[in-house]
Amino acid sequence: GKKLATRDSNGIIMNEIARSLPGFIGGSADLAPSNKTELKGMGDFPNGRNIHYGIREHAMAAINNAVARYGLFLPFSATFFIFSDYLKPSARIASLMSVRHFFIFTHDSIGVGEDGPTHQPIEQLSTLRAMPNFYTFRPADGNENALCWKAALNLRAPSAFVLSRQGLAPLEKGEFGGVENGAYLLKRAQNAKITLIASGSEVELCVKAAEILAARGIGANVVSAPCFDLLCEQPREYVDKILDPQTKIIAVEAASALEWYKFAGEIYSMKSFGESGKAGALFEYFGFTPEKIAEFA
Repeated sequence: GKKLATRDSNGIIMNEIARSLPGFIGGSADLAPSNKTELKGMGDFPNGRNIHYGIREHAMAAINNAVARYGLFLPFSATFFIFSDYLKPSARIASLMSVRHFFIFTHDSIGVGEDGPTHQPIEQLSTLRAMPNFYTFRPADGNENALCWKAALNLRAPSAFVLSRQGLAPLEKGEFGGVENGAYLLKRAQNAKITLIASGSEVELCVKAAEILAARGIGANVVSAPCFDLLCEQPREYVDKILDPQTKIIAVEAASALEWYKFAGEIYSMKSFGESGKAGALFEYFGFTPEKIAEFA
């Protein structure tokens, strides 16, 4: 199938949710066209459901905490992922109150491209995952994106969607488990010696790296992990089925990714800030290619 950025698939999904749930409202901190969060044909606040917050990330999230606490609405707050730092205190309050507040964070990694290291998130994923009672979803394609929303809408807690700017290829159907478990076995290899676990855009790279390893006679399982927080809640029996303890487990993420040591013996991650350049060139420069991942494994 055709490549689609998860910020684009997310925009489609949000509009479908809005058509079904009249209380689904929200907006962006002056980035709606880039975040793809406009609810089409639904008007602007106060006469519609699209709220224009201006460049006020913290105020936006604080306002939406109050809207969520009121109880009649399901609000969302959107911005670039790097600017999640500006609203972190409000995200933390949302977690403390267990409100259903949805954070939409696009431009999720070095894949942002030419805006450079000031706009490329590195430590932000780890920061959100460290917060209690907060669920961070980083889908690898549009199908995972829809299933992440299904899971998030059934939680009594705030959720974040961390979404790509660059197009991602659709994944094949998984072998065991599902998005609702936080991670699932996407590809199983015969006599696997390695398990690669990743989220978002790096899942596709791991699938290709596993193919390279297979051609060398090395079996590698691939696990897609759209929600680290849900994975942490799974029983040990489930975790061992998708992350075979008899294999070398390697987590791959274009972020700091230190939390993955909870499940992985080795981590292939960012060790510095990013650089300015096209997304493809940056993934190559920092070693996020199937060939480099296979070589590391």
